[in-house]
Amino acid sequence: MMTTHLHFRSAMTREAFLFLLLCSLMIWLLPQLAFSAEADKGKTIYLQKCLACHTIGGGKRAGPDLIGVTSRRDESWLVRWIVEPDKMLAEGDALALQLKKEYNNIPMPNSGISEAQAKEILAYIAAESAKPPAAKPVSEPKIQGPKLSLSDIEKPLIEGKLIYDSNCAACHTIGEGKRAGPNLKGVNARREAEWLKRWIIEPDILLAEGDPIATELKQKYNNIPMPNFGITEKQAENVLAYIAYESGEYPFPETEEVQPTLLTEEPAVGVPAIGRALFTGQKSLANGGTHCISCHSTSEIGGLGGGSLGPDLTKVYSRFGGEMGVTPVLLSLPFPTMQGIFSKQPLIETEAAHLAAYFAQTDSLEEKPSMDYVISGISVFGFIILYILIHLIWRKRLTGVRKPLVGR
Repeated sequence: MMTTHLHFRSAMTREAFLFLLLCSLMIWLLPQLAFSAEADKGKTIYLQKCLACHTIGGGKRAGPDLIGVTSRRDESWLVRWIVEPDKMLAEGDALALQLKKEYNNIPMPNSGISEAQAKEILAYIAAESAKPPAAKPVSEPKIQGPKLSLSDIEKPLIEGKLIYDSNCAACHTIGEGKRAGPNLKGVNARREAEWLKRWIIEPDILLAEGDPIATELKQKYNNIPMPNFGITEKQAENVLAYIAYESGEYPFPETEEVQPTLLTEEPAVGVPAIGRALFTGQKSLANGGTHCISCHSTSEIGGLGGGSLGPDLTKVYSRFGGEMGVTPVLLSLPFPTMQGIFSKQPLIETEAAHLAAYFAQTDSLEEKPSMDYVISGISVFGFIILYILIHLIWRKRLTGVRKPLVGR
């Protein structure tokens, strides 16, 4: 009698334990999946709206390094600062004014971000801040260019590089394609020196005066104005010297009269069909890189085609501001995961143009549902089925014990 009673209690305890274990796993897993999905959405917005002025652990740019900011500042303040920084500055918020003063009096722009999007950005920053820092090799700053006597050029070039790295590199490259602003390689040969110096020193005044080249540059690059960093004339000369040196043109080439038009290079013309073939792997990439479909999908592909490791790219064209935003991202790939994959096998300019054309075509379609929710749903469904099966199995095993007990 005692043995039967103990066996019954032991079996019921195992069943209850399994049930509690499954519930605990579900309670733990679902928030993790939700946080991961929120951080993934935040990453897309961060790369589109914040990357030009901020890093997460990479040091200061035009704005502060954001690593650990979610643990240093109140979340409600951070959300409002992302959503309506202009109002906070107008209200005289002490911290907002301090940040503006510390970073060359450049105000945080209102990028039209919603409260929900701001929370997603903060989730991404928190996730990135929690990662261990990547080991970086220690090396001296490298200055490329023709062999010259450094005794004649060392000081202006080094100062120019320091200013360029801290104020210009976030939006420009020298020979590595476009970012938020144009590629500066060879700019000294294309533009008059006095115009370039003034554009670096007081771009806001040039725009206010309606300078045609300044206005066209702003229109071409998503209406993002060139910021005034408070650079002096001598510093501007040193920046231009460094750009010329990196372009292989130092000492400066003889410049002609100022060019009347801005567009000196014809961009590569993309073909959507070729872009689709590159995306799906039907056409090989020139440098042998991994095809997009391995990690991404678009609604145009249909079915379950495409990977789920990365986000759906159906609307990536509009998310990054059209061709001027998508093409530089494809060429520079400012994502840690993709840098590891494509660092030695980068896309070429024509491939980026074809892919951008394909994404322009898919932009009119509706995005696929997030795979995070599909996986979450499958996980929950699987747990429920597993619980039912375990319940049925243990229920049958207790039949021999239950009947004598009920008979009493």
